[in-house]
Amino acid sequence: MDLHVIGPLASPAERAAVDAVLGPPTSGWAGGPRDSAVDGHAARGGHAARARRSELLPALHAVQARIGWISQPALNYVCKRLAIAPADAYGVATFFALFATTPRPPVVAHVCDDIACRLAGAEGLCADLERALGPAGEPVRDGRTTWLRSPCLGLCDRAPAALLTVAGEESRSLAVAPVDAAGIVSRLESDDPGQAAAPTAGTVPSGAGSRLLARVGVVDPASLDDFRAHGGYDALARALGMGPDAILAEVTASKLMGRGGAAFPTGRKWAAVAAQAAQPHYLVCNADESEPGTFKDRVLLEDDPFLIVEAMTIAAFATGCSTGYLYIRGEYPEAEARVDDAIRQARSAGLLGPDILGSGFAFDIELRRGAGAYICGEETALFESIEGKRGEPRNKPPFPVEVGLFGKPTVINNVETLVNVLEILRVGGSAYAKVGTAESTGTRLFCLSGRVQTPGVYEVE
Repeated sequence: MDLHVIGPLASPAERAAVDAVLGPPTSGWAGGPRDSAVDGHAARGGHAARARRSELLPALHAVQARIGWISQPALNYVCKRLAIAPADAYGVATFFALFATTPRPPVVAHVCDDIACRLAGAEGLCADLERALGPAGEPVRDGRTTWLRSPCLGLCDRAPAALLTVAGEESRSLAVAPVDAAGIVSRLESDDPGQAAAPTAGTVPSGAGSRLLARVGVVDPASLDDFRAHGGYDALARALGMGPDAILAEVTASKLMGRGGAAFPTGRKWAAVAAQAAQPHYLVCNADESEPGTFKDRVLLEDDPFLIVEAMTIAAFATGCSTGYLYIRGEYPEAEARVDDAIRQARSAGLLGPDILGSGFAFDIELRRGAGAYICGEETALFESIEGKRGEPRNKPPFPVEVGLFGKPTVINNVETLVNVLEILRVGGSAYAKVGTAESTGTRLFCLSGRVQTPGVYEVE
């Protein structure tokens, strides 16, 4: 049994934000106006509504972005649309740091005070903000703005950093780095606090001999044509000609180890999913890069977004997946926008969808945005988040290759692992295995930040 709060209904703005994500309600039982001729005395479609539970996180994001916080009436409306118990949805909304369930001003500066930013003076910056604006979380300027302390924003190469969120009909999120207290105050007092910041260089590719970073700073990240002019999608064409078994053989021969921390053999993981009889198979790219001092995946997503789209498509073909999810951390607005645009362009060009490059292979990618939970970098917690639950790790076994996302066989790799596959197909698995060391083949990406002369991402063997 669950208690439904009796009180104010969701505002028109809250309802519109939810409906923009979920579509218009189809009956009075699902949040629409009651029509006795249609609705009668029996509710229909309960199972169908509950099957949409995975849309909970996008719906909460929509309300947060439109209003600036998630009210109880708005939460009740979301629950009615998705047939979720309000107490259950409240547990999800309060789990994530970027969601507010109490009134909050529409304009918020999230100021990083984690390791790299602290080395760059974040404590002094926060002290200056407290003197200028008052304590963190307190409304300023007639209640329209506020500032908060934040854990790592993944902008360590440009520290100190802040994430500015502006709620409203045209909601915006943007990273501002490097920044000082005067810059934050100026933005909060501006009539247009969400205006785009001037681009700031910070990432340092490793130069000649780069493999994973070869296109960073070279191609236009917004242009599919430019990506293809620099060899983009050559690997996918080669993969479609080789077939799944040959791809698995090359990845296995490469001895590629997962770059997410567990160092599990990628070829073995992919082969295990490909062999599963249960259908469908899912592919998940873990781009919830939340470890302080780590920002390599952000660089690839922002500066070479088509790379990950192509890599995911190859991985899906090799393992028999028709649906992929790219789960990106909520603090990466520019990376999210770049990847979303890349997915749309790839789909329009026939590089995603029902018949990729005329091969008959069907695959598409759904972009999912996290909401500020470090633990969602753990693979099973990430599955829970996509499914519309609190991002809490599952017990193992069973392992994701057998029972993963939505209870089905699932391949999950992080960004760096997946993009290595293009290099493997370019040079061959055996040649790839000769690079690096016997225990860790290929090149690796390293992030340097803090008190160093040239912070950024470096690629080394």
